[in-house]
Amino acid sequence: MPGGNDPGKHKTEARKRADVTLKKYGEIQLQKLQQETVCCTNNEGTSGNEITMGLSGLGEGIPMSERSEDIFANDIFGESPIGAQELGKKRGFHIKENAHCDNWDDPGGYYTYRCGEVLHGRYEIMAGHGMGVFSNVVRAKDLKAGIGDSNEVAIKIIRNIPATYKAGKQEISILEMLASADPKDRRHCVRFISSFMYRKHLCLIFESLHMNLRELLKKFGSDVGLKLTAVRTYSKQLFIALKHLKSCNVLHCDIKPENVLVNEAKTKLKLCDFGSAMSAGMNDITPYLVSRFYRAPEIILGLSYDHPLDMWSVGCSLFELYTGKVLFPGKTNNAMLRLQMESKGALPKKMLRKGAFAKEHFDHDFNYFHEKDPVTKMTVKRHPVMNIKRQDVSSLVSSFPGEDPKMLSNFNDLLKRILVLDPEKRLKVEQALSHPFVSGK
Repeated sequence: MPGGNDPGKHKTEARKRADVTLKKYGEIQLQKLQQETVCCTNNEGTSGNEITMGLSGLGEGIPMSERSEDIFANDIFGESPIGAQELGKKRGFHIKENAHCDNWDDPGGYYTYRCGEVLHGRYEIMAGHGMGVFSNVVRAKDLKAGIGDSNEVAIKIIRNIPATYKAGKQEISILEMLASADPKDRRHCVRFISSFMYRKHLCLIFESLHMNLRELLKKFGSDVGLKLTAVRTYSKQLFIALKHLKSCNVLHCDIKPENVLVNEAKTKLKLCDFGSAMSAGMNDITPYLVSRFYRAPEIILGLSYDHPLDMWSVGCSLFELYTGKVLFPGKTNNAMLRLQMESKGALPKKMLRKGAFAKEHFDHDFNYFHEKDPVTKMTVKRHPVMNIKRQDVSSLVSSFPGEDPKMLSNFNDLLKRILVLDPEKRLKVEQALSHPFVSGK
């Protein structure tokens, strides 16, 4: 069942739901003490989860040429590419003991930084934020910050190998374009400050924000989601970010709670991690673009894609913010299609006719093939499924004590219009911004 929602459980735990946008600023210091920051250490036993999830929210993009397999296959939330957790378990945040050695990289091309080290004569490393397949991220103090400016930044240190350098340069190009089109910083995209080369590593500097939405859900949603008023506030800001991307002809290609940052007061969010972002149009067809749980059906089927793929990801994320549950937790692309059809009905035949990968999931009569044994590496056994049980998304969004029935009805309607299988009929961002749930009218 999509989302695995239990209305009874939600009603008994409704009192735990977090009205995060109404928190008083005085609570921030207490929350800071609870913040799970991965600090610099000589201990290499750091867990994979700490390695791949950083409070910076700066994730790992995949060059198009390397998207040949499902990089999110082994990660329940698709927080990092496959292999990142294993890399983390082996390396931890490796601290270089010999500061006089000329070789500053580990065997994988990662920079082996030290706490207290000053990068580029300006940025003093304070702590580690995370590690992924293409970079490690640190929290640093800007020693030359101007009066009134924040002196804390997040720095993504790209691995010293050609492929990751090229991907980093592409990310910088997109970040600079987005920033130049938003000089007053009002479009809810993470602020890119600058970049520099340091000991053969490309380094990207970003503003440092409090936490990402995944962490917010874990800390304040108690696994049952956020108050609807908070979801409405966040939804409007996400749609403003999407509109900005569209005006710049940019596809984010990896929107999910982990890639949305919030400020200390939890009133403002920003879309981050543009490592997978690209210009719209003339893009390679790949079935593994976007983290799997937030992957639109047109991607799985091998169709051309455009801005609607990001809208689908936002819809899945909004459902998750309110319910605390993943809407489509499929373990494979095939399972994702089944969950999507259980919720939204049969896929349009025009999509199946045109999809480059449709034959992997449907026969010539458009009957869906369900994978019987997706775990083994042997040839997958399949059997056709003629009638797939329907369960609409609205039935999974329960009413909680204290919620406005009209607002909840509008939220259901918004999700219904966003989560449309046919990307051509999916809600446009301009329509989303004027929707009653978002506008409050």
